[in-house]
Amino acid sequence: MNRFLVLILLAANTLFLLSQEKKELRYSVSYVAASVVYINSGREGNIAVGDTVKIFREKSQIGTVIVTAVSKKSSSAQILSQIVSISMGDAAVLEKETPAEQPVTSSVIKSDQDTIRSSSAARSSDKINVNISSNENIVTGRASVQYIGTLAEDSRLNLSQPSGALRLNIQNLYNTGLVFSMYGRTSYDLSDIYSRYGKASRIRNRLYDFSLMTGDPEAAFGAGVGRMSSEYVGGMGTFDGGQFVYRYNNFAAGFLAGARVQDRWIGVDGEETKGAFFINAKIGPDILHQYSGTFAYGRQMVKGNLDREFLYLQNFFMMGSELSVYESSEFELNDINNGVKQKTFKLSNTFLSVNYYPVEWLSTNVGYDGSRSIYLFETMKSFSDTLLDKNIMNGYRAGATFRLPYFMSFSGNISYRTKKGDARDAYTVSGSYRISDILGSEVGTDIRYADIVGVYSNGKNFTVDLDRTFFYKLSVALRYDYYNYTILSLKQTYTTHTATINSSYRFTRSLYSSLAVDGILDNTMNSLRVYAEIGIRF
Repeated sequence: MNRFLVLILLAANTLFLLSQEKKELRYSVSYVAASVVYINSGREGNIAVGDTVKIFREKSQIGTVIVTAVSKKSSSAQILSQIVSISMGDAAVLEKETPAEQPVTSSVIKSDQDTIRSSSAARSSDKINVNISSNENIVTGRASVQYIGTLAEDSRLNLSQPSGALRLNIQNLYNTGLVFSMYGRTSYDLSDIYSRYGKASRIRNRLYDFSLMTGDPEAAFGAGVGRMSSEYVGGMGTFDGGQFVYRYNNFAAGFLAGARVQDRWIGVDGEETKGAFFINAKIGPDILHQYSGTFAYGRQMVKGNLDREFLYLQNFFMMGSELSVYESSEFELNDINNGVKQKTFKLSNTFLSVNYYPVEWLSTNVGYDGSRSIYLFETMKSFSDTLLDKNIMNGYRAGATFRLPYFMSFSGNISYRTKKGDARDAYTVSGSYRISDILGSEVGTDIRYADIVGVYSNGKNFTVDLDRTFFYKLSVALRYDYYNYTILSLKQTYTTHTATINSSYRFTRSLYSSLAVDGILDNTMNSLRVYAEIGIRF
């Protein structure tokens, strides 16, 4: 009976495949930000999460992306590989099985044939959308085995650490519309000083994300639970708990609550809790033309006592593929004055970034980062509310990239931080030149120079990169870095030479490996570092 059932299923599947035909669907890249590529089509163009799209420039394939999110008229994708940088206007090609059209009988007159064909195409499109929406367990992610090692002249800095990592995203979990996300890492420390963090075990478990969330951004209600972070209240960071959202037209309101994440173990800490209420408004027809603004009130508690209380503002403008603006700010509602806690309204952190792409050959960015130390009343901690650089109290930055013919580009960047207390002003001015596929050799090079005037030192940095991709499978990159700096207080100059080799090999569409080795030579100590990884994408 079971064999008979298997034969029936195989026959049905064969008939279904025979009724399919592979079509080449063509789109274009509308915007590129970091490792995210936006495509100018979505559900209406038969794009679905998990689709692999090839990126072409002229007649040459320059990269591959995988679709991670889809709206009605646009979609976003993550870069899997690229020979040269993917840019706006590149062609995006998707090969996809679609139901074959049925032949029209000759008895139908020509005037009716066009009507029947158009109706058939419409029905085919409907079938595609139905198949996409009924897909179960759309799984993306990667699993890998990694090794990190350091060999230094000072044995106290030696490190030998094999580990395993898993990133997992399952959309439409068992056809429920839920999204399950996980990112974790387990390592085994072989070093002699494995107990340097106060634990006797050589095993370290880190869980960065483990959440279950509703997946429809247009549904009236949304919820999530687990180890997660909120898109509405970035100032809360990662927490163990849950979030609830109610949406009405272009507005959303909700709350989140949970416990502070323990960095070095998986358990939940019930003594330190956090929570927030938020309101969000989104206006715009699609992902490339929209405004999103959020206002939130947050609190952190320790054993029922107030640890921190703040307001959070976040605004994002996307005005086509040319201009985007992001801003976030936090305001502390309490402060310490002469040892006494008092009500206040003080800006603790602000971040502003403006990206402007006026023409295809020019992209620009300006921004400002400002932060103040935040005092936590119960845990008696004081920390800088930025992950960029704990020494940067007020920093301005600007940059521009010029894309030239023959795969050439030139970039210039400048950052400036104002002084704090007795520390002086500091700035960094840098420029880089990049050329890919030199004289058709598929070899690329990047040259960078930076003049650094730091708070406590002056330095000059020079870097040269060479890279090449072989047969779309093997990528090799060589780097030499020269850094010469003077520590002002010691009036002494140091020089550091770093030689690096990076390589990656794609065995199959899913199986890959990476290796990075660098040697560091300087005035104080020499060392060798190794990073190796082999994994599978799914």
